[in-house]
Amino acid sequence: MPRQWLFLMPCALGALGLFLARRAGDGSPGFFAATLATAALYGLAWWVWGNPSAFAGPRKLNDVALGVASGLALALVFFLGALVVARIPFLAEPATELLATPEKGGLAPTLAVLVLNGVGEELVYRDMVPRQLRLLGMSMNAQAWFSTLLYTLITVAMGVPLLLVGACLLGALAFVLAARTGRCLAPIAAHLTWSTSMALVLPLLLTR
Repeated sequence: MPRQWLFLMPCALGALGLFLARRAGDGSPGFFAATLATAALYGLAWWVWGNPSAFAGPRKLNDVALGVASGLALALVFFLGALVVARIPFLAEPATELLATPEKGGLAPTLAVLVLNGVGEELVYRDMVPRQLRLLGMSMNAQAWFSTLLYTLITVAMGVPLLLVGACLLGALAFVLAARTGRCLAPIAAHLTWSTSMALVLPLLLTR
């Protein structure tokens, strides 16, 4: 791999971490270990290749509020979609298995790894990857397509078809937020709002 593309290596290893987490069993010690390792890997990758001023600047609360509102709006779309998905076993069953993680491993540990991994993903796919692509001379549109498709591709490792839709929509939304605000606060807030909403509310809709 050419040196200028080495920043993609942590993404590939992140996919491996997600795959191993699912193979270990949702809510198992192996699941949490692999997920935490993936989050740590993403944090290290961002420290090496990311933008150190990704959180700098005034009006931080405005960015957080924008992210929370955006995450809630996306969650609402998924809640409505879940009413249809619940009738399609191919889509509903894998998602239901993953969303049962709090019952198997505990709510607090599940939310903890959800938050840590969510922050790591945003640092990598909305800051590190676009930044490196920009250094390679790619346009903003190319950065958006590349980083969103890469994020969606990495999510394949989870083995949950419904997550691919989530990754694509969340990835696109988070990229727009990052581009608009110029930092990572809004994307992280949107990601965490959406993912925690999925973990807490979506199981109730899929098992109706």
